Amino acid sequence: MTGRAPLEHPHTGAATHGDIPVTPDRVRVADLVLEVARAHPDRVALVRTTKRRDGSLVHHERTYGELSDRAERLAAGLRANGIREGTLCSFMVPPSFDALVLGTALFRIGATLVGIEPFSHGLRRVTRCLDRVGPEVFFGTPSAHLAKRLFGWGRRTVRQQYVVDGTFPGLETLDDLMVDTAPAEPTQADVDPGDPAVIAFTTGSTGMPKPTVLRQRNFAAMIELVGDQWSLGNGDDVVDMPTFPMFWIIALSAGGQVVVPPMDFTMKGPGDADPAALLRTIEEHGVRSMFASPALLRNLSEHARQGSIKIPSVRRVVAGGAEVQGPLFAAVRDMLGSEGELYSNYGATEALPLCEIDGTTVLEETWERTERGEGLCVGRGLPGVELRIVPATEKPIAGIDDVEALPTGEIGEVIARSPHISEDYFDAPGPTAANKIAAPDGSVWHRLGDVGSLDEQGRLWLGGRRSHQVVTPGKIYRPLQVEPVVATHKAVRRAALVAVPCMGSTVPVVCIERSGEDDRDTGVITAELRNMMGRHEATRGLTAFVEMRRLPVDRRHNAKIDRPALGAALARRRKG
Repeated sequence: MTGRAPLEHPHTGAATHGDIPVTPDRVRVADLVLEVARAHPDRVALVRTTKRRDGSLVHHERTYGELSDRAERLAAGLRANGIREGTLCSFMVPPSFDALVLGTALFRIGATLVGIEPFSHGLRRVTRCLDRVGPEVFFGTPSAHLAKRLFGWGRRTVRQQYVVDGTFPGLETLDDLMVDTAPAEPTQADVDPGDPAVIAFTTGSTGMPKPTVLRQRNFAAMIELVGDQWSLGNGDDVVDMPTFPMFWIIALSAGGQVVVPPMDFTMKGPGDADPAALLRTIEEHGVRSMFASPALLRNLSEHARQGSIKIPSVRRVVAGGAEVQGPLFAAVRDMLGSEGELYSNYGATEALPLCEIDGTTVLEETWERTERGEGLCVGRGLPGVELRIVPATEKPIAGIDDVEALPTGEIGEVIARSPHISEDYFDAPGPTAANKIAAPDGSVWHRLGDVGSLDEQGRLWLGGRRSHQVVTPGKIYRPLQVEPVVATHKAVRRAALVAVPCMGSTVPVVCIERSGEDDRDTGVITAELRNMMGRHEATRGLTAFVEMRRLPVDRRHNAKIDRPALGAALARRRKG
């Protein structure tokens, strides 16, 4: 198995990571793991927490010595079986010790990880996504292999398949692949900075999920940027609990400890995680940092409030995947100790992260403006990230010189450039042309698909998705300039702006989910909301409100409003 020819593309990058040297244009996770294993073989690399039926927690520890030994033995075994640089490997394994072993081994040999989440993308969509990329090797849990057989995942291209974290009839395990002894010195992968390291699929909230190519230089730059920005430290200082697949790579790259939470990553979303079990895991292991979706943090902070629970060990909580609202910043702050803080990261699958803002700044400076209809502030661009606002358009933009940069304060489309941003999509010239803008120096600007503006401090204020704006003859209504205003009413838990076709035109409609704090009649609430809308320029003219029992959300983060599903629900109401 020879793998595919590397995709060509020019770019640059440079950095170091703490005391451990990192070549910035190639992924060096396996080298970092090996270095820690040689210096501190008994350092804990992973703690996996599982929940028994009686609710008690069981913790399983594995060391860097064990991780490096198994990963290097597996890497040698993979090569012996023809899996090498550029081989496309479907990676359908939730966080676990063997997931870390497999991921480290694949990075060691320079294979390309193809990541997709069956639960969040949907089982039938997985078939179409894998058909687009054509992986040659399939690594998955027993349940993933069962679904593979039922839905025909990778039927046309997969030639080898192995089961991880269990057994499956007729398939070899990782142990079967491993050689008996790790080599004294590992074989370094013969990869170039432009070779694909990871292919990750977007959520598909605006259509079919797109196969995002993160090249060696992009992925290495992302690891470096996150490590520096999140300030996790190095070695024993790092105790990180990732609640999103593949984010284990952050702590591992810092030589720290990965705490795998008691969550079902395969069949449930983060909003379904047991907050009591998560809080106990944080307390028992002294977790110092974590990445989570707003839905998970909302449940976690509410459970902590009800039980008067504090988690003082946690210094940094990073929220991503959807907008973080002011009340959530306040709720998480109440749960943390005096040194803890919640940070919201803005970005996309193609560009993560781009901006960051801390809860103190939101609560003391920006949230009041958000509630007046000025949009959602997501902070400044991170080091090395260039942000620009250009006129919004649905058409492709061939070159950056073909479009003007809008002045401070003017709303337009958000674009960004940085060494860690994906430069294209796998074998998809159409989506690449629609979402990328070439620069004369060979670099690429990414179109985020959002509208917003930059203020005098260089902070980005979002108005929402370009495609979610509601354009009327006299005005443009934007979700993040409308929904936070509506949500200031005590009867509203969440709001969503949608466009509804009506007699040849478009009508802006605000769907609301009740909070339960106000049991007055819907008509009374609606009248008050109409009155509120007249107080702010961004919301003036809104008169149509529809109460929904529950607003649908995305499967990946359980936090973004699923607007296609919401539109379908409204259409069913009209027909009914």
